[in-house]
Amino acid sequence: MIRDSYWLDMPYTPSDPLSGDLDVDVVVIGGGVTGVTGALFLAEGGARVAVLERREVASGATGRNGGFMLAGTHEYYAEAVEELTDLYGPDGRRLAREAWAIALENHDLMAGLMKKYDIRCDYYRHGSYVIAMKRPDRGSHRDPLERIVQSYKLLQEDGFDVEYLDEEKLYEIKRSPLLAGAIWNKFDGELHPVKYVRGLAGAASGLGVLFFENTPVAGVDRNDRGLLVHTPGGRIRTQHVLLGMNAYTPQLDTRYERRIIPHRGQVFTTEPVTERLFNGVFYANDGWDFWRQLHDGPGEGGRLLFGGGRNHHVRAERGFHFLRRRGRPIRTYRGYKERPTRAVQKSNDRAFNHAFPHLADLGRTHRWGGVMGFSYDSSPFVGETETPGVHIVAGFTGRGNAYATVAARMVSDRLLGRPSSVEDQFETVKKVFDPLRGGIDAENRRL
Repeated sequence: MIRDSYWLDMPYTPSDPLSGDLDVDVVVIGGGVTGVTGALFLAEGGARVAVLERREVASGATGRNGGFMLAGTHEYYAEAVEELTDLYGPDGRRLAREAWAIALENHDLMAGLMKKYDIRCDYYRHGSYVIAMKRPDRGSHRDPLERIVQSYKLLQEDGFDVEYLDEEKLYEIKRSPLLAGAIWNKFDGELHPVKYVRGLAGAASGLGVLFFENTPVAGVDRNDRGLLVHTPGGRIRTQHVLLGMNAYTPQLDTRYERRIIPHRGQVFTTEPVTERLFNGVFYANDGWDFWRQLHDGPGEGGRLLFGGGRNHHVRAERGFHFLRRRGRPIRTYRGYKERPTRAVQKSNDRAFNHAFPHLADLGRTHRWGGVMGFSYDSSPFVGETETPGVHIVAGFTGRGNAYATVAARMVSDRLLGRPSSVEDQFETVKKVFDPLRGGIDAENRRL
């Protein structure tokens, strides 16, 4: 068994680290889906771009998620409507509808890039299933079926292509006796995230983007001439910096420590099975548990991917932690460790075996952890930070594949000095995705 990501278990030759000084138009920090997509969009517009990645392209959360392409935020649609109504009054319902519409625009952008650059990444659009369990797990709604029915009705009213599946229909798909009902979001999809992002990186390199891997960033300074990005092997002078680091943003910009909190998620894959057990991706227990069947054979079959267990180990899997040394608090970053833990993986095994008792004997081939960036209010930060010239795309709250591409498009349009069709079309990206909200200087900056 391999204690690392299945997605990253493939041959790869990284680019050389930065050595010496350089001048470019934009420096992108982070070689995940956000940074690589942003670099590609900027290069398409004629900008000189350098991408700095402290490890290898797609080695962080991009290469450690479930490969889901889901619309909307992590809450039920009914919940999102309620929360946004609390924040923005009568506009809440419209803003929730836009949040889902933006994610669908994001999906179409990703599919368009796959086609344009011939990226083969096991992309399928079989939809997603948001499931109510008969016996909800810890941290879930006591009556998830009620929430699902409410969300289904609202989604239908707002024009989304969804279907409600009762217990009988769901059993025909899932073959599990524990499921009470579900929403089938027909517009969602799945992909191999590492093949996708490394395919984008190849396309960006062909347009002149410079990639420097194994190149950590020590700091970003601003002076009268612009920005200076420092690394162990050299410096880059630039006018703009794009932070595509998601959960790791607070390590470089401490102003985001209370805005973006790291959450570790843990996943495993089973040995391949020869039959196609189900298509699509599945969320249960309010998203604490999720699964899908991969398309890696043999035949029509493939491995099963299962993740979750965080709800039984919330303190260990979330955020910053403090130890006391000689009476003083010392900050630790347990929430940033990617190595899977015995406790969470045991919870995952138990949940999988409970949901699929007929598959419990399947061997496990890979186990891994990945770090997600959860924003304090569940919405991402997109735009210019308090430091002029430094832009951020982060805080996806487990939905990076839903918003990173459209957010990278929005920021790249701004940096290229052209109108943003995303901003023109959706008010949400200006109001809800405000990069300055929640910061000490945010209100002064607005005034």
